[in-house]
Amino acid sequence: MPLPAILRTLLLVLPAALFIAFAVPVVMIPVTWVIRDIRPIYEVSRYALRTLFWLAGVRLEPRGYDPFTAPRPSVFVANHVSNLDPPIAYTVLPRVAIMGKASVFRWPFFGHALKIAEFIPVDRGRTESRKHALQAGMDRLRRGISLLIFPEGTRSRDGALLPFRPGPFTMAIDAQAPIVPFTIRGTRHVMPKGQLAIFSGRVTLEFYPPIPTAGLTQKDREELMRRTRSAIEAGLGATGPLPDRVST
Repeated sequence: MPLPAILRTLLLVLPAALFIAFAVPVVMIPVTWVIRDIRPIYEVSRYALRTLFWLAGVRLEPRGYDPFTAPRPSVFVANHVSNLDPPIAYTVLPRVAIMGKASVFRWPFFGHALKIAEFIPVDRGRTESRKHALQAGMDRLRRGISLLIFPEGTRSRDGALLPFRPGPFTMAIDAQAPIVPFTIRGTRHVMPKGQLAIFSGRVTLEFYPPIPTAGLTQKDREELMRRTRSAIEAGLGATGPLPDRVST
């Protein structure tokens, strides 16, 4: 009989996650310093996360447009319903810089690894922090590094899309970088907002073709947001079986 989700999370998944968060930076940060290349730590951490999701019984299923063929840089944007959304997306995307909670960057070793990967800390409660994050995002795009951003700014409790914040679209237009929308389905069941347990289940990531921004100005931002939102909403209402929780 499989372990209940909360026991599997506490006895297996959480210890494995803590080990990965400590061991990967400790081993790979010195390697990065020596070879001056972040690709090894990026690939090792991606493989470690895939292993972690396998232990948790979470099956990942990318569909549609191949994100590895997207122009570089691009701005990848998706809906957001669970704490698992960023790490799951990370495992199926090419190299991206992710905007994340500033508090995570203060974790020993792990926080330093995030900085090496050029992830961007943001405290959404502070205006100056948000401005700095936008400037950092533009810096990454100018240097050819794609971004992963969740434009709702927070997790939706019921799965319905919240209003989009304009920041990602402002950056995309300024950098003339395409928007690559994708819909995440299943993480709301696998790890609901406010819960610690990770339930077994299938998560699909439906990618759509890039929306070009070449020639657009900030006057076109609302239309760009509308097109992106329409694509993501279409995926939320897609037909076919939703990835539901399969064990408790």
